[in-house]
Amino acid sequence: MDEDDVLGPDHSVVPKFLLEHEVSVLEIALAVVSFEDCSLDGSVPLDRATVAYDCWLGALDAFHPGHDFRRFGLSDLELSDDDLLGRLLSTVLFDDGGSCRFIRSVVAVVNGYRAHRG
Repeated sequence: MDEDDVLGPDHSVVPKFLLEHEVSVLEIALAVVSFEDCSLDGSVPLDRATVAYDCWLGALDAFHPGHDFRRFGLSDLELSDDDLLGRLLSTVLFDDGGSCRFIRSVVAVVNGYRAHRG
């Protein structure tokens, strides 16, 4: 771990870049294309949030090659934390602004949670 990393809530190392990165329109657009290609019919709402965050990490990988951001997906410990689950569930249930707004909201919730807990 170096000065560009923070300790995540599950004691994993998370790059500050993920927590402080200003999400770009192009990253969200690419994440939306990936997200809308996923078959999520019949999925529970929290699975949608997890997939949305993974799609954003994939977009980061595309725009910032060599960092392997996909490895920073939500951990089992994070997904068992009631605080994060409550925040994500409200994002899933009450956001009707389309995939762009949904993914942006999920990224903000996860990064806010990690920054606060880290």
